[in-house]
Amino acid sequence: MEKPAKAVNIRHRKHISTFPVWVVFLCMLPGILHYTIFRLFPSVMTAVLSFTDISGIPGSSWQWVGWANYKEFFVLQNIRDLKASLGRTGIYALSVTLIQNAIALLMAVILNGKFLKGRNFARAVYFMPVILGAAVVSTMWKLIFSTPTGPIYLFMQNVLGIENPPAVLSSYTYAFPAVIAAQIWQNMGYSMVIFLAALQNIPADLYEAAYIDGANEWQVFWRITLPLIWSSVTVNTLLAIIGSLQSYELIMTITRGQFNTATLGMMVFATAFGGNGASASGGTVAGMRQGYAAAESMVLFVGVLVVTVISQAVMKRMEGDR
Repeated sequence: MEKPAKAVNIRHRKHISTFPVWVVFLCMLPGILHYTIFRLFPSVMTAVLSFTDISGIPGSSWQWVGWANYKEFFVLQNIRDLKASLGRTGIYALSVTLIQNAIALLMAVILNGKFLKGRNFARAVYFMPVILGAAVVSTMWKLIFSTPTGPIYLFMQNVLGIENPPAVLSSYTYAFPAVIAAQIWQNMGYSMVIFLAALQNIPADLYEAAYIDGANEWQVFWRITLPLIWSSVTVNTLLAIIGSLQSYELIMTITRGQFNTATLGMMVFATAFGGNGASASGGTVAGMRQGYAAAESMVLFVGVLVVTVISQAVMKRMEGDR
């Protein structure tokens, strides 16, 4: 009975081996073209333009300036701006990564429970901010923090008893945490879906055996759940780090980089396209300097790459220790 099955497998493999290569390439061609045109080519051009003084103004001339843009960024730029930008970008990425993944994991555990009614509806609601654009999210958060009719303002005034609550989005103290909160709110649904998919792949027999052996909820989570979803923790951590380091849309639409909210990504946008962007130290950034902005982008790219590689190595080592 086994020989016919083996013969079928051989014929099947032969059929696959004679499958036309040009058909496979044709199927891959749209993806290759998309990556080349919209990913690879702009990246290469950004690297090339970082060595020029192109402004982006139609009709204006530009020339090759070598390493001048990088020298200006690291040497000639106000050191206070550079330190403030890098420091605030690091705080932004660290806060978003830790808080977003913690909340997403908690919600995934709750939504994965069998006791919760309306789980599908709750998942859809929780994921909804992901599909909203930056303009919609920024408008919502502006309304939430608006003065004097926003719910946050009224809560501080009527519930907390603060007579004159601060205008959050116009405060040097509260504007940056508010932008971080908006970034977390918009993207934590994506992290939750990844965690939820990992949780649903854990066999229920493992939990039953652990409870029979007398393990409590925390021991089950720490000894069974977390090790088995650690690959998802790694993925979500890397995605959150990369996304937060590159983020500028919410900052641009909510505060325009003012009130100590300018990160390096926001400064790149303001330098390239103007728009009254603020520098990291609170001043203004001269816009329409796309050659210099390209150099800033390359510095940001290298920074994201280094942080990503280090983070991945750390997460893999932690996974091995577990």
